Amino acid sequence: MKRRYFPIIIAFFIFGFGCLLCASYLLSQRAAWSYIISSINNSAWELYKPFGYSYIFFIIIELSCLRPSLTKFISSKLIGMLALCFVMLSAAMVLRFFTVNISVLCIVSAALGVAAAQYISYGLYFSKIRTEYFTVPLIVSLCSMIFLLLLLSFYPPHFGIFYDFIHGGFGKNI
Repeated sequence: MKRRYFPIIIAFFIFGFGCLLCASYLLSQRAAWSYIISSINNSAWELYKPFGYSYIFFIIIELSCLRPSLTKFISSKLIGMLALCFVMLSAAMVLRFFTVNISVLCIVSAALGVAAAQYISYGLYFSKIRTEYFTVPLIVSLCSMIFLLLLLSFYPPHFGIFYDFIHGGFGKNI
């Protein structure tokens, strides 16, 4: 019975922990360590970053609590993380045209992304689709994602997902 509601409970924890990480830059009074894990501006990438870290953190917690089939679980969770990235970045870019309030943008895109990631990852884990064949490329994509989360915090390229529409520009604006 507890495993049935575990994805929903984890989704709420991912969302809450992601919101806490999102605010950690301002809560830490703009400490240098918080550049890595927090949103330092209002770009779509910076909105995704804390929720990506939160998702990775809760993958580790789920592994230790549930003790599932390792390769199937890892591959389905990493596909869920890619879905989180795609849905959050897409929603953040589309919602910019409909709302001015950055809080609403962050909450809606994060909620959509976390819900999609959990739904896809658990759907794949319990389906008969053989996702474990893609474990190695997915682990490479996870390592690439972590590298990009670290690197692009300090050196954002001049693409749309890195542009802060509120303050105008790229990089640290707050």
